Amino acid sequence: MKNASFRQQLSTCQGIGIDVSKAELVVGGLTADEPILKRISNQRSSVWAFVRAIRDSDYRGKMICESTGHYHLKLMLACAELGVGLTVLNPLQASKHSQAKIRKTKTDAVDALTLASMCLTEPNLPKPTRLNAADTLIRLKMGQLAALEKQLQQGQRSMNQYAETYAELGFELSPQQRALQVHYQELKKLRRQMERELEVLLMERMTSDETHLRLSAIPGFSKLVCGLVGQFDREVSNARAWVAYVGLDVSVRESGTWKGRGRITKRGNAYLRKRLYQSAWGAYMHDAQIKAYYEALKARGRNHVEALCIIARKLLRIAFEIVVNGKTYDPEIAFAH
Repeated sequence: MKNASFRQQLSTCQGIGIDVSKAELVVGGLTADEPILKRISNQRSSVWAFVRAIRDSDYRGKMICESTGHYHLKLMLACAELGVGLTVLNPLQASKHSQAKIRKTKTDAVDALTLASMCLTEPNLPKPTRLNAADTLIRLKMGQLAALEKQLQQGQRSMNQYAETYAELGFELSPQQRALQVHYQELKKLRRQMERELEVLLMERMTSDETHLRLSAIPGFSKLVCGLVGQFDREVSNARAWVAYVGLDVSVRESGTWKGRGRITKRGNAYLRKRLYQSAWGAYMHDAQIKAYYEALKARGRNHVEALCIIARKLLRIAFEIVVNGKTYDPEIAFAH
């Protein structure tokens, strides 16, 4: 086996797992005899050569990697362009397999082989991804916007707190501090421009103008949100998959007669979740029926944030019916209470 070519080794694998980092891919393959391990530079030429080797070998099993920010996107795109199936897992799914082991060893090689074993033992793996270049660009822009928003929120909050303390103590802001305030204002403008770029890309990817038109009838849904939701997977069985994808599903904690307080998981795409939350807020502010629904939730003991999260989840379920089942938005049905 040691003298065999890498392509020949791949053909004997029963499952392949790939641990992805910024610098390299660690490929772990399970065979009937002994596992194989190989390190590959996470550069475009090396990644495409590796995927071509898999395509040209006789390997027909599953291949898994974890979602790692944007470092796994080269591998995803190479597999999509060369017709090789790749399943991308949420790290939490792989984590439960690692934690089940008695010996707690954490290395890239161990992680790769853990993913390879999941090819054989995990019955509920997601479908292989089918990402093209346009989808990759959209995901990159979404990820960068999410990172920029987080940076803006943290920096702006800190700056405002310091400015307030300076004022209370009678100190003046220095020219550098005022320049920092201007800097954050400029960053906000750049964020809005990037969102417009993303909106244009999403409009180009919409499968039909009719779908976008029907989505835009949902209160609070901007062009950007319509485009984002229009890209969701349409082959899922129900709207719960969409809700979980953005992290608006509710975790349940109970044991015996004790029942804990349910909270949204926040395990999905943070950028999408925030856009939907803002859509719910806008709908509450400007749509009479949704405002009545909000007031009914408040009367049942929900606080402001909880009510808006419930509305955001409901709007996403409505969008599912529009996109997947071809229905049109009817407020009398959607918000009858």
